[in-house]
Amino acid sequence: MTPESFVSKLNVAVVEENNAIYRALLLNTDPSGASDPYWKRVLTVFSDLNSDQREVLIELTRQVAIDTTANVLGVIDGTCALEGVEGEFRLTFGARNLAGELQSLFLERAEQLAP
Repeated sequence: MTPESFVSKLNVAVVEENNAIYRALLLNTDPSGASDPYWKRVLTVFSDLNSDQREVLIELTRQVAIDTTANVLGVIDGTCALEGVEGEFRLTFGARNLAGELQSLFLERAEQLAP
C-alpha cells in the first residue's frame, strides 16, 4: 500500500461513507422515533431548518470529518505536535513507511473531491 492509496481508502471510509450515513440519518429519521437523547435533540434542531440550512449542516459534518482526519494524520506525520509527547509516530504497512506526507495528501484529495 502506498501513502496515496492509504489516503484514498481513508477518505472513502472516514469522510465519504460517514457523511452518507449522517446524511441519511438526518434526512430520514423522525425525531420522535429516536431513542438516544443526543440524536433526538440533533434531529429536532435539524427538522426546524429549511432545506438550504440542512445542506449547510450536512456539509459541516463532512468538513469536520476532513479536519479531524487531517489533524490525526498531521500527528502521525509529525507536523502537528501533541502536548507533552516527545518522539515520533510511525505508520507502516508491511515494511513500508506511510507517514511523512499523509496530511498533505489527504487535504489535497479532499480539496479535489469537494462538492
